[in-house]
Order: sequence, then C-alpha cells, then structure tokens
Amino acid sequence: MFNNKQQVDDLSVTVSYEDISLKNYSLSAGQYFEVKIEYTDTPKQFAEKMQVFTDNLDSLFKQSHELEDEIKKQLAELKYE
Repeated sequence: MFNNKQQVDDLSVTVSYEDISLKNYSLSAGQYFEVKIEYTDTPKQFAEKMQVFTDNLDSLFKQSHELEDEIKKQLAELKYE
C-alpha cells in the first residue's frame, strides 16, 4: 500500500508534498484523514431514542431520590452510646 501509494478507507491516506507543506510539515496522521459521518437515523428515530434515554434518566433520578430519603431515614435512627 505504502509503496504503491494506495489509499485505504479508515487505514491510510495519500497526500501530496504540497499538502504536507501547507500543514507546516506536520506528519500527524489525524489531520489528513477526512471525517466521515454516517447518518442512519431519521429525525423521528432520533427523537424516539432520545425519549427512551430521557425516560431511563427520569427513572434513575427517581431511584436516586428514593435512596437519598432512605439514607436520611437510616441516619436519623443512629444513636450514640
């Protein structure tokens, strides 16, 4: 691949000497890779997922408050002897 100057998705890129000089001769690979974002969800699917996450978070917050109340109750029952 390297000797043949082949570009392989998610593995390698080929850049020109001019591209390298424009980046101040930096060879940090990340700046030469193109960022590809694949959108697989429709807006409706995204909203449904967010609702599931929100419902789950609400449930966890409710559990948290119940545990807080139980801890306070247990602390109030402690006695020093």
